[in-house]
Amino acid sequence: MNNGKFWTIKKTLLLLCSSVLLVSGSTLLYNAVPMLQVFSKKSAELQFTQSQEPILQPVGKFVLQGMDRFDFNDAGKDLFGLLVAHYKDAQDVQRSAILFPKDKQEGSIFSTPTGLRHSIWEEAALTMSSNAAKDALILSWWDDGQRVHFLSNLNAWLTKPAAATFVGPVWKALQPQLPVASAEENQRLSNMAVWLTMDADKALAEITAHFGKSQPVYLLVTNDLLLRQGELIDYGGHVLAFNSKNIPAGDDLHGDIAQVKRWAAEGGEGNYLVQKEGAYYRAWTPSNPETKNALLVRLLPFMDSLKQLPQGVQQVYQSGGGGYLSIYRLNG
Repeated sequence: MNNGKFWTIKKTLLLLCSSVLLVSGSTLLYNAVPMLQVFSKKSAELQFTQSQEPILQPVGKFVLQGMDRFDFNDAGKDLFGLLVAHYKDAQDVQRSAILFPKDKQEGSIFSTPTGLRHSIWEEAALTMSSNAAKDALILSWWDDGQRVHFLSNLNAWLTKPAAATFVGPVWKALQPQLPVASAEENQRLSNMAVWLTMDADKALAEITAHFGKSQPVYLLVTNDLLLRQGELIDYGGHVLAFNSKNIPAGDDLHGDIAQVKRWAAEGGEGNYLVQKEGAYYRAWTPSNPETKNALLVRLLPFMDSLKQLPQGVQQVYQSGGGGYLSIYRLNG
């Protein structure tokens, strides 16, 4: 991937709506009536329907063998859909990739959360494919790694989940569709969970020592990782502490921004990240210095993180959607 601002694609997109995300290993963020709620689903099951999705080429960099669609609902309330693409790689190994369905009505300004993610990943994959060295290695969480490989044909270090993932009902539903990590790959999951949640400088030093300088190494993160903390902990990651709040969205964007800033100044010294979630803004701010300095926080578009990146990385790409997806090159 070329260095510099060539990677940075600046587009005016809607702030990312994330009213539907599988989160925290066993928790789901969804639109309740009339407000967003986060609730535990460890002891309960979501309902879902599974169907065959028509194969429309081209989708990724590989020939599809099949596509399954999963539509989730809770007590009859539609929540979201996910796709699982099945394909063989260049070595004839069977693989799967979890994808976000695109909106049925293309070009609508009223994009769904999964539709926005589809568009963002489509753009990011095109940029990666066009600029990445063939031997580039992408470090990300496992499901992001699946999308990296399928959509761009780049080498992702993590692409398979292990037992700690299948606690929640969404991953349980998809489990039969997903190749499971080997013991060696499970150790990679543990390493990545620790690196993302430890002090940024220490984490980057460990990553550099682990991979050396034999190939270009990149870190890819998305804002959704804030909602996956329970899963990261289950793989051995450190506990990160945040204050978060759902702030109602009004008709005045500038007034909404001022309201978010006031809240962040009161509880987090003004260091915040905000995402649009339907009729609400979901705002996050680190609640202690250890969390503020964690690699994940330093790489996500928190206000303080935008002012100064940790030493050892260079941002080469950031998507629209409130900076939902970011890619950094490791300076070796």
